[in-house]
Amino acid sequence: MTENPIAVPRGKLNIARRILSAKAGKFGVIAMLSASAIALSAPTSGAANQKSWVDGCRGYWYSTSGHAYCYNATRGVNGYDVFYDCNVETDTWHYKKATFGFEGKISTHECTFKVNSTRVS
Repeated sequence: MTENPIAVPRGKLNIARRILSAKAGKFGVIAMLSASAIALSAPTSGAANQKSWVDGCRGYWYSTSGHAYCYNATRGVNGYDVFYDCNVETDTWHYKKATFGFEGKISTHECTFKVNSTRVS
């Protein structure tokens, strides 16, 4: 009987299995921790909003951006003041007009760090 040149002695085979299973286990742990970190650090996609509509418009904001949205605007030429409350940096005011019945965004603003709120008045 001839010896198989590819055959691995029993003791060395066990060591190889241990190394491979340890590497697979480490990879699984790293993958799990990475997925957890990404899930915890990713911003949520849901927007916060002003509680009440002001003549058909109200403010919405995400983590660093905000906008004023109208659904059947009623002020016409009188317009709307939109206040963006930014964290750390100077807050911003926009004045925008929307025709009667307008539906859509009338103002947007991006803060560098964070938007605390967007308010239409």
